[in-house]
Amino acid sequence: MDKEKPAVSVIKLAPVLVERLWGGTWLKEEFGYKTDSDHIGESWIISAHPSGDCRILNSAYKGQTLSQLYNNRRDLFANEASDKFPLLIKFIDAKEDLSVQVHPGDDYAYKHEQQSGKSESWFILNTKPDARILIGHSAKNREDLKSMIDLRKWDQLLTYRPLNKGEIINIPSGTLHAICSGTSLLEIQQSSDVTYRLYDYDRLDKNGHQRDLHLEKSIDVIDVPAQQTSQRTMPEKQANNSLINLLDTPHFAVKSLVVNDLYRLDNHKHQYFLLVVLKGSGKIGSLRAKKGNSFVVTSQQAKLTLRGNMQIIIATK
Repeated sequence: MDKEKPAVSVIKLAPVLVERLWGGTWLKEEFGYKTDSDHIGESWIISAHPSGDCRILNSAYKGQTLSQLYNNRRDLFANEASDKFPLLIKFIDAKEDLSVQVHPGDDYAYKHEQQSGKSESWFILNTKPDARILIGHSAKNREDLKSMIDLRKWDQLLTYRPLNKGEIINIPSGTLHAICSGTSLLEIQQSSDVTYRLYDYDRLDKNGHQRDLHLEKSIDVIDVPAQQTSQRTMPEKQANNSLINLLDTPHFAVKSLVVNDLYRLDNHKHQYFLLVVLKGSGKIGSLRAKKGNSFVVTSQQAKLTLRGNMQIIIATK
């Protein structure tokens, strides 16, 4: 191996904690984050986005950001063609309702925001007993949509349903949505931070101001009529040392791995993998792992040994 390009099999990442108006304490209580804030809404655990670029905790690249490694060592990422690291993974804790919002697709986002669009998927980790979720709307055409927005007929426009722990929800770009209070989840998404806020309940931020809305852009990109989203759930019990498919989208695929004592992950296709430990503890290669930790297994690693008792979410592009 070239001395200027040391071998790297697995990297461990430090999370970027993000305060939000609607955030709470569940993330620091669940994952032991050291913060005095009681409003942590998001933990960006695998990210090379400039709004939250994770730092590397091990290897010759310790202290560098994931974006630096991606830009300088594309060979560790299967020589990925994308100029920017393509995915972003975060935990979200909604103590209060998030705004009613929509994300644009790639074409619109590149034209108007100079970055990729945003499709995302949610893996619901925790809910309060009466939790609900907003997905979609009732408008039959764009004129209908504009009219209900102009007249502020939110109760008529917005479509809510009950939400349960363990659900898997795919949210393609163009889907009107809102995560509601009492919900904590893992989100896997395109690496984009473009959000168009349609409605924010007229609430005030910590400075006493209403947050900006993006009505015209929201109307531009909301799918009309609303597309149906399929409902699926995480298996209540997954067999030990098994790897199962959870979700395939045009932008990423997601699997669940349950490790009991020892598991060997075969990377014969020389991909790179994004790993998030949901439950338990153990080792990923030589690195200690516990609930909430995140890792990138590079495409240089042909086989990887995992030890301990863990449930791990694995995302690939």
